[in-house]
Amino acid sequence: MVDGHLRFCVLGSSSKGNSTLVMDGHTSILIDAGLPGRYLIEHIDGMTDTLDGIFISHEHTDHVRSVAPLAKRYGCPIYLSQSVHWYIDPKRELDTVYVVDGNRYSVGTLSVTPITLPHDAIEPFGFLVEGATQKLGIATDLGHVDHNLVDRFTNLEFLIIESNYDPVMLEKGRYPRPLKDRIKEDNGHLSNQQCRDFLDQVVGNRTSIVILSHLSEENNDPLLAIETSLPSVTGRENEILLRVSYPKMATPLHPVE
Repeated sequence: MVDGHLRFCVLGSSSKGNSTLVMDGHTSILIDAGLPGRYLIEHIDGMTDTLDGIFISHEHTDHVRSVAPLAKRYGCPIYLSQSVHWYIDPKRELDTVYVVDGNRYSVGTLSVTPITLPHDAIEPFGFLVEGATQKLGIATDLGHVDHNLVDRFTNLEFLIIESNYDPVMLEKGRYPRPLKDRIKEDNGHLSNQQCRDFLDQVVGNRTSIVILSHLSEENNDPLLAIETSLPSVTGRENEILLRVSYPKMATPLHPVE
């Protein structure tokens, strides 16, 4: 691995669990720990010798399920908001660093900036991860896109963005009406079309990889998600890889060498 160049792997992304490993040859961090601990450890140990920090986007189980055992195993701090810490660790047993929107936090040779997202959680964040030469934006749970996120994520090298549901599939599906309305509301989840509109605004000449994440197994289809966002990354001078992530199935380690 070339020093300073980011590499990342979405270890899994869905309502059943979310986690992404990011490395640069010196430092390794985990964004969320919502998958089973044994599964995460197996994949992390296969790609890095250490874990230097775990960043938590919000308190929902599919993002925090294994945070305590992972933090203890690797002896690393957890970076999260104070309110989320109080919610998931009432006895204050974990080594924590409190983060707030817009501040930049250094972990070894990486830096991470939390970005507030509109989602039905206590204090939900997306993250901008910066290495020496490249940047990765991660936003897996949000009901709509605001100007702050567009400004932060414009023309990044790498993007991991939610493409949760297809509106027609959701409307025709078996979910009860209150849950359908919750998913579609401004603090719910991002549809395939909203994801495409966001990519239209932020994809630039430096962008090389886009991974669609947190796809609903009930109200979406990977091919439909790809088909919807494909026009946003095609017909450009730079070649862009568009890929989907899956539940409990790791993507390749990107960029693929």
